[in-house]
Amino acid sequence: MNKDEQRTLALASVLQTATLVDQLASTGTCDSENSNASLKSIITNSTDIEQIFTSPKELATGLKSLKIAFGEKTKGIQNVVFYSLALINLEKKLMKNQKFLSKISGEIEHLKKQEFFEISHANSLARLAELYKTTLGELNPTIMVNGEEMYLSNQRTANHIRALLLAGIRAVSLWKSQGGRTWQLLLNKKKTLKLVNTMDF
Repeated sequence: MNKDEQRTLALASVLQTATLVDQLASTGTCDSENSNASLKSIITNSTDIEQIFTSPKELATGLKSLKIAFGEKTKGIQNVVFYSLALINLEKKLMKNQKFLSKISGEIEHLKKQEFFEISHANSLARLAELYKTTLGELNPTIMVNGEEMYLSNQRTANHIRALLLAGIRAVSLWKSQGGRTWQLLLNKKKTLKLVNTMDF
């Protein structure tokens, strides 16, 4: 897999977390397989996209959103684009905050040693959500998630959303480690779409 393909998959992982957040906020459910893949990325040290996601199928949600966002933009993708850009900005702020960075990496090390709970288990989601709240949730501007109040006020759904936003920050740093830059989102659309169309997901 070449550098451009890896960067495209990393960008898809950013859009995937944003899409899953949008699905949870508006319907109360999301694609569980892709959600697990995104959450697992939080506890993976590697910057090799092929080690983090075993195949493009684990990023199917993100690749579909990337196709829509870079193709004929539809109204339904607005929240996803907004969350993705907000995650990129938030990651930039996090990189300047050594205290929060240390707290996040310390807590993630604890989670890795915790073998008795799956990453998608309610207890794991609660821990990740709390970590998001006490670090990234303290940085301004905070990401405002739009959706149905009945889902947003459900504790497990709210925890799942925050855990996925944390996975989104991980996805942004992964994208940047592959040479991803904000200007490419405007200038590399055709090239990215072409690559997405060659992938089997």
